[in-house]
Amino acid sequence: MKILAVHSEDDPDQGLWAGLHWDRIVDLGLGGARTYERWAARFACSVRPLDAFRSGFDDLRHVADLLARGTGRLVDRYDLDWWEIMSILLVEQLQRVILLQKFVQTLEPGDEVHVSRPGFHADVLRLLLGSRLQIFPVEKDAKRGLPHYWRVSTRLSRRQIVDIFWDKYDPGYQVRGRLLGGRRTSAQSAVLLPTAYVNVSRTGFEYAKTFPEERFLLVTTRRSGWVQKLPPNVAAAWLSSYASVRDRSSESRELQARWESLRRELTELPEFAALDRLGQLTSFTEKIRHGFEVRDAWRNVLDREPVQAVLCADDTNPYTRLPLLLARGRGLPNVGCHHGALDGRYFYKRSHADVIWAKGEMEKDYLVRVCGVPGDKVELAAPARPQIWAAADRSVGNGFRPYLVYFSEPSEVFGGRAEEFYRDVLPSLASLALAHGRRLIVKLHPAESEQERRRTLDTVLSAEQRRVSRVVSGPLAEELLTKTWFGVTVLSTMAMECAVRGIPCFLCKWLDFSHHGYIEQFIRYGVGIGLDGPGEIEKIPQYLQERAVAPGVRDDCWRPVAPGRLRELIDSSQKICTPAAS
Repeated sequence: MKILAVHSEDDPDQGLWAGLHWDRIVDLGLGGARTYERWAARFACSVRPLDAFRSGFDDLRHVADLLARGTGRLVDRYDLDWWEIMSILLVEQLQRVILLQKFVQTLEPGDEVHVSRPGFHADVLRLLLGSRLQIFPVEKDAKRGLPHYWRVSTRLSRRQIVDIFWDKYDPGYQVRGRLLGGRRTSAQSAVLLPTAYVNVSRTGFEYAKTFPEERFLLVTTRRSGWVQKLPPNVAAAWLSSYASVRDRSSESRELQARWESLRRELTELPEFAALDRLGQLTSFTEKIRHGFEVRDAWRNVLDREPVQAVLCADDTNPYTRLPLLLARGRGLPNVGCHHGALDGRYFYKRSHADVIWAKGEMEKDYLVRVCGVPGDKVELAAPARPQIWAAADRSVGNGFRPYLVYFSEPSEVFGGRAEEFYRDVLPSLASLALAHGRRLIVKLHPAESEQERRRTLDTVLSAEQRRVSRVVSGPLAEELLTKTWFGVTVLSTMAMECAVRGIPCFLCKWLDFSHHGYIEQFIRYGVGIGLDGPGEIEKIPQYLQERAVAPGVRDDCWRPVAPGRLRELIDSSQKICTPAAS
């Protein structure tokens, strides 16, 4: 049997493999239902994505067990466990290795596997299959020359390009620390809000508005977390302005020796052995070395600023996790929360926060029942309900709502074929808009390129469908939601944003790329209505007549924190951080 494994950047219809006979096709990315129907008809063979080999939560627990093998082995002088902090970066690679192992287990001895291009998947399969694997060469126009980088750059904003540059060439702020110099410290006590992304910053702002009597300090690790307009009780600073340039070679050498010992033990396991042979573990000590530089910048924040607590809305990102861990070591109260609706990374990460603030019962149930977080560590503590919701309440069910909104996501990050996702969803939605005298709005995620998505719409929609379609980027406008008839997404947090406003939202279950159980949890709590395939989109008007957002959904999604809860946590702390002399 001849099997073609197609990289997410390739198409079976285009390439050296297009004219050949195949008995089976495996998509190393993730396409839509119509994608695989088209491929199966074209090649007269079975087609399935690599994701079809997932075993749900069992795979996540397997990853958690693998990561737990290194816990407690790379602890520094400040009681920071660098394996626990940095190994989160290996999760995606480990998941891919596990899926490829499962795929290989389905092969017969005489099967031949051909991969459409070199890369991580091909390298893992080479280790697993040896000479049974054939890899197609990358065609000249697809190689990583100037045309390739130009295509990639058009998908990114200028801010994203700048972040990528600094992340690559100055991850520990040693250059920017020299350029910016020190920052003038504040005299007022503040709650620290570490951030790397704008959605994390906005979550911090919502809590700042909830506690107007408190002062907050937003410290961002990169430009994508910077926000120009701040609430009146929030100050902002760059982490790079706290960087210290000094020799850390002795500490690095000590941890390097311990890492080599741990590495030998880890590579006795096939998953880590594969990563090691592919060079994925080689740069681990370099990541730790830069982590030391970032750690010391955060230590300077805590030394120089009168920080009285830390509120961390992203404790998965290693660089924004660090201040939470450092605060714990100093006896400062620290709170963990999540900037989205749900955080499935609790399957394989430990929470070191004193308390986790869940926005509602749906999130708390997910953390405790699904992820196994201790129930006594989770509190219902969402930001205060926005006043605009009152106006939204009055408008629900009143008047004509002209918009159908598709909440888009940067699916390419997960190997998704964004154009194929759009092919499954947008033509049917545009047809509904035409049939009902409405407009289709494609609301982009902050990480998506408006230029790139406009080109995709030109490809997948007819001229008539494009006439009633519009791409919207930037911050979500409340006015857009007050005019929304219904929303459609895969598993965006926007499903919850719709639910709390009484707007029906439909979830494309067949395009789920996370496998953390988000869609199932949304449906469990009435936050979204599941669609099993693209053919159901045309039935949405019928579903709207049969189902409405239940009155109790908002309370399940959003239970505001008690007004004095943050001050209560601060006052209960026995150790108060005081700034060192500048």
